[in-house]
Amino acid sequence: MKSKRAFSLVELTLVIAIAAILAALLWPEYQRVVERARSVACMNNLRQIGIAVGTYLADNDNTFPFIEPNPGDPVYDPEYEAQPMLAELGPYGVTPKLLQCPSDLKASNYFLSRGSSYQWSPMLDGELKVNPVVYGRRGGARTVNPARMRLCMDFEPVHFNRANRLYADGHVVAAMK
Repeated sequence: MKSKRAFSLVELTLVIAIAAILAALLWPEYQRVVERARSVACMNNLRQIGIAVGTYLADNDNTFPFIEPNPGDPVYDPEYEAQPMLAELGPYGVTPKLLQCPSDLKASNYFLSRGSSYQWSPMLDGELKVNPVVYGRRGGARTVNPARMRLCMDFEPVHFNRANRLYADGHVVAAMK
């Protein structure tokens, strides 16, 4: 006579409980991996924007573009003819997809309200690539190394409480805002 072997209810419950505990322990690590992937995608977007800016500079006597950071509330007077980032850098390969930070779409969604997940730093607009000038209240104007000058960055620190930043020389870093 053959004996039937099957899981008892207690054994089945114990297996499910162990699986649930393991899932609960791994969930935070999974969330970190997902956010790291979003941060890497965001950094890639900023690098591509940096390449587009470099191409723009080559076509425009090494002068940075006038980009309106918030088309709904313009910063520039009309004589500057400042355009949103997509309009100004679109001919150089920037697409709406490049202007979308994956983490921003899950949070405040600046892309929906402003047309870009990235904040353009207007202090470089109209400056020469080789020696951008910063204007301050004290000391007037001074030349700054392009590697230390931000072009654009995330509106909010959405990547592990950090914001990705694109610098004028084309490099991208994640730093505290």
